[in-house]
Amino acid sequence: MMKQLALVLGILGAFSLQAQVGIGTTDPQATLHIVGDFKFIPSTSVKATRLVGLNNTGYAREFPLGDDFVIIDGVIEVDESDANLFYIGDVDQSATAGITQYDNYDLGLVDVNERNTLIRLSGSGGGYNITGFANGFDGRVLYIINAQTNNVTFFPENAASLPENRIQTIDGNNEVLQSQGIAEFIYSEVLQRWVMINKRG
Repeated sequence: MMKQLALVLGILGAFSLQAQVGIGTTDPQATLHIVGDFKFIPSTSVKATRLVGLNNTGYAREFPLGDDFVIIDGVIEVDESDANLFYIGDVDQSATAGITQYDNYDLGLVDVNERNTLIRLSGSGGGYNITGFANGFDGRVLYIINAQTNNVTFFPENAASLPENRIQTIDGNNEVLQSQGIAEFIYSEVLQRWVMINKRG
């Protein structure tokens, strides 16, 4: 243990003096020059934000990922947040089929439907009302697809939902979305409202 501690202190001391340290070589070519394998165990509490690898001369370097790749939970993935692509999410209302009014409606916009712009509502047992949606943020576009036979009615400025979750309809009146219809909303941070900008059906 004392030998290991002395080695670590020696390496740190060498770094502080800007000397070159070689492991597996007597002719170090960098501040720390390792010939052979080494093992690094990263902290699991630190979120990965960049990619580090070796170039063709063996030097460790940070490499850019480019605009099409992101690191999510330590895994490199293709970033599919193309503004020209719209993804569809589903909200199955079977478990809440008896509800006649949804206030501060959580559609999973911060988890399961975070990347989905079109949300299909299905499984309801009858017509119902919506007074607001949870987790809006500035510029968030939301298309509600009524994929069922029942009508959905949007209540504007209804006190049953929190002010920041409320809806502004096109003319300030209740808006009925019929079966297979689509309603389009955009969230305004200035207004703190979901603003309905279009409805078809």
